[in-house]
Amino acid sequence: MAYPEFTCAYEKDHNPPLDAEAERWFQQARYLEKELSDWPKVVELYEKAIAKGHWKAMHNLANLYRTGWPGNPGVEQDTSKMLDLYERMVELKVPLGYYNWAVSAEQGRGMLRSERMASSYMFQAAQLGSPLAQVAIGNFFAFGLPQGQQDNEQAEPYFRCAGAQDNPDALIETAAFYEISKENTPRALFYYQRAASLGSTKAVMILSSVFEPNSAPQFALGYQSDRKLYELYERLYEQADANPELRFPELMKEHPLPPHPVQGYDAEHPEKRFEL
Repeated sequence: MAYPEFTCAYEKDHNPPLDAEAERWFQQARYLEKELSDWPKVVELYEKAIAKGHWKAMHNLANLYRTGWPGNPGVEQDTSKMLDLYERMVELKVPLGYYNWAVSAEQGRGMLRSERMASSYMFQAAQLGSPLAQVAIGNFFAFGLPQGQQDNEQAEPYFRCAGAQDNPDALIETAAFYEISKENTPRALFYYQRAASLGSTKAVMILSSVFEPNSAPQFALGYQSDRKLYELYERLYEQADANPELRFPELMKEHPLPPHPVQGYDAEHPEKRFEL
């Protein structure tokens, strides 16, 4: 089967600009949403922002309609309203909108399940720079094809492109690709550390397990234990878990990863640290 040629693109270069007033309403809605209170006001603020084309508000309100949220009153689940908002995002050519529509078509969420539609929208999302779509396609080539047909060479450009963007979930998927498919442990840890710097508790926990004294081999990934690094990541985990908005922008510069005992700084170039 022939697949569309992939050209790396970044999401930030395709997202439409946001109106300043709409952004203020969006931030107010986010605050109230985190407080789990006054859902009618949350919906009202998101709708005001949406009226000014605020695609992030479309995404957040669609998520509320996707799951529903209990309250007195709460937000009732409504997949029709969810799809209307995804459609508006697609009309604005928002990469995340194409990704959301692809997932909905793949899962039959509010529509008839359609693998063809899902694939079409997923590839469009990837071409527009969605890192979530890029890792989804990368995972298809690396893990989703039948045994013997899996294609790491086809998958890698998608992961490399996603891994150059600041999406923690996509970075963790990229790290897993290098850990499992490429067996390049130092490069995998590079991406885990990038995700950790963006506040991912999952990535921080993985790094803590790698350097934990007496860590089991499947968690240490061949690295030597390091109590200082273990304690560092334990502290970061506590901070990130307490404050999901926290970021550690200097983490990679101030705490560079040690070389792997066998693979060095990169399985392909042991003497040189991997760079994007």
